[in-house]
Amino acid sequence: WYCHHRHLSIGAACVIIDISLERQSRLIIMSKVRIQNAKVSIGCSPSPREGWTSHRFNIREFRDLTNVKTQYAEAPEFTCNGHEWALEFYPGGNNLATEGCVSIYVSLRSGKNASAMYEITLLDKFGNAVRVKQSTMLCFGSTTFNSVAIGWHNFIKRSFILDASNNILDINGTLAIVVSMKEESTAVFVPQNPLLNTIQEMFNDDKTADVCFEVANGADEVEKDEQIAGGSTSFHAHTLILKKCAPMLADLVSNGGEKGGMISVQVSDVQPDIFRHLLWYVYGGKTAEDTLKAHAKDIIDAADKYSIVNLKLEAEAAYVESTTFTAENVLDNLLYADATNLALLKEAAIDFIAGNGEQIIDEVTFSLIPGRLMKDLVVATTRRVKESKNEVTTDMKLMRVSELRRKLNEKGLDVDGSREAMIASLIRSESVGINASLLEAEDELNEDEDENNAEEE
Repeated sequence: WYCHHRHLSIGAACVIIDISLERQSRLIIMSKVRIQNAKVSIGCSPSPREGWTSHRFNIREFRDLTNVKTQYAEAPEFTCNGHEWALEFYPGGNNLATEGCVSIYVSLRSGKNASAMYEITLLDKFGNAVRVKQSTMLCFGSTTFNSVAIGWHNFIKRSFILDASNNILDINGTLAIVVSMKEESTAVFVPQNPLLNTIQEMFNDDKTADVCFEVANGADEVEKDEQIAGGSTSFHAHTLILKKCAPMLADLVSNGGEKGGMISVQVSDVQPDIFRHLLWYVYGGKTAEDTLKAHAKDIIDAADKYSIVNLKLEAEAAYVESTTFTAENVLDNLLYADATNLALLKEAAIDFIAGNGEQIIDEVTFSLIPGRLMKDLVVATTRRVKESKNEVTTDMKLMRVSELRRKLNEKGLDVDGSREAMIASLIRSESVGINASLLEAEDELNEDEDENNAEEE
């Protein structure tokens, strides 16, 4: 190890530990500048791997990011082994990188020191691993500088990412990176609350259930553990769980069953395999990412029909992430999103139209686009102009769907609906908050006035 110091005039000072295979690891004090307005978001959770915690990050519009050295984009912090970490991504490399190379580091954000073994995987647009680099067990430690980061300065060539023939970036220019960190086996083990496991053990349990859904069989194969009889697949459930977690499914349950007996409900508009995903989610289960992508539309339609909102939004996110928009399919996706109230999919389709005008003019029949969607197009165009100028806006009318949903969720409000409905709900909640504050202030003034009057008497 050796230390190389240079005088810093801009940005932040940090300690970088380079573990590239090309040369001996080095400890370097360097300057870095965070790229403002870089669009880095959390993607769908990767398939679980025993002993590892993985997080996927999507870097949108990668080709538009600066290639100036030492400038970096930062992903949202994640937690592993009791510490907070962050991914630092240098699209033009740091000051150690060979010209034209991308640098990637993991930074410790909490605690005085920590040891970790981690892996960084770059995916293509189909979700396949293109470049994987894994560290040995390394020690992160706090210093008098801002942070300690460990990673690779020559992770991959920028030109390889931008080459369309390599299929790295999707149609929206999004680059996907997965950070996996080895879980510490020496950490103090504390069992989790067993309630979730207990509820999941009740899934499709005919011994404790009081409801049996008879789902008409289609052409698709069904799971082996379901009972198949009379052209339908049986799924057993519990009225109490349905009432709390899936009220619309609970509404299907007839009151005509004998006291203490099993109530039978016929379902004919959902395939058995899709209904199984629906019911498993109601019992706290999670559908694998690959399954969500493969059956996204069917799951969206069923979850929308029975108002299982979070599953619908998960499937929508998986569909958007796995869809490559083209001039040929963007209209179908836009109309489907509008009909099913899929705000995220609608935003993605509108963004594609706003950014690919020359292709769209010749391929899309504009008479088929409902006039009410013109406002969404204007919003996308305006936002695109502001983002190109690196302008930051807090105007709700220009916020992205994910941000609107996040704000609604924080306030305990319904996150399902169009952009207009979400914005209106947020405005109403703010108005209620302001009115409540005014009423509290008025009550305090009245109390003070009553006290003054009492003193005078």
